[in-house]
Amino acid sequence: MARFYPFLRGVCPASQLLAIADNLLLGEIALAGKDTKIAVARFTEAVAAQDALPYTEPPFWYYPTRQSLGYALLKAGKAAEAQAVYEEDLERNPHNGWSTFGLLQSLEAQGRKAEAGMHREHFKPMCQFADITLAGSRM
Repeated sequence: MARFYPFLRGVCPASQLLAIADNLLLGEIALAGKDTKIAVARFTEAVAAQDALPYTEPPFWYYPTRQSLGYALLKAGKAAEAQAVYEEDLERNPHNGWSTFGLLQSLEAQGRKAEAGMHREHFKPMCQFADITLAGSRM
């Protein structure tokens, strides 16, 4: 890494990256076991660890962890909280198709069809060349 980013020599936050990976894995295991409370807690920790990373281009951790947190919140029946998570991710990662889809799902779960329809129009060009159909904000 230092070869390509000499200004980052000695700054690669390996322990933070491992904390993100660990929390994402434990969150996925909890989701697979239908334990949304633990999944939400683990994904929240992953988001906090990712937010604490220093800014770089490309980022140290490429995957927006809020996609997993929003998904778990939807599974837990907390659509309004999921909406806030997706909106925060879209502030940080504009035009993120995964989070836009999650936002649509959270609005629909709250019965806010008109708002979801506006976001659906924004989502259409994002997925026009996709080779998969999304079922959630993460695979």
